[in-house]
Amino acid sequence: MTIWRAVTSLGDSALLLPLIAWMAIWLFLSPSSWRDARRWLLTVAVCGGMVVLSKVLFMAWGIGPPGLNYTGLSGHTALAIVVWPAYAGILAREASTPLRVMAITLGALVGAGVAVSRLALKVHSPSEVWMGAVLGIAVAAWFVGGLAASQAQPQQRPAWQLLLLAGGALAIGLTCYGRVFPSQYVLQDIAVWLSGHPNVFTRRVRLG
Repeated sequence: MTIWRAVTSLGDSALLLPLIAWMAIWLFLSPSSWRDARRWLLTVAVCGGMVVLSKVLFMAWGIGPPGLNYTGLSGHTALAIVVWPAYAGILAREASTPLRVMAITLGALVGAGVAVSRLALKVHSPSEVWMGAVLGIAVAAWFVGGLAASQAQPQQRPAWQLLLLAGGALAIGLTCYGRVFPSQYVLQDIAVWLSGHPNVFTRRVRLG
């Protein structure tokens, strides 16, 4: 596995979807975090929904911004920019402000690394990565900003709960990292079914 493929695996849905679900479950474990749990589910629903919509619109009917080499938003980029800063923010929520900022920044750097990897591997065009990044940044900022706002009335979680969050994420990483979720094929089938066309629209300009 090359360095760029190792990095891009941090944005694959095979890893991020189980992690998203685990984060939601963990937040729902404590009534004081139910608001954050609902915000988290809304965050990932908006991000994932926009990515899916952009890809299906293009594959089914060729709809996309004119003049761009575009097939839909980069899902790896958008989800990685959402999930890793959010995970870091939740894990370090009760830490000091400098440590919390450092953790969220590190998560954001992981997301940025995934974005760069999509370009390095010539999987996406710059416009697809940039638009995916803008979407990810917008929804991640909304969720992480909500975490910061809720610091006004902090409720200390037992240490074992934080260990549970970290341990669950580690188990998911060991199990799912490096796997590839067949989202492209699923979306192609959906696009064909919706449009009634025999084939999906594909990229007009070759990358690289």
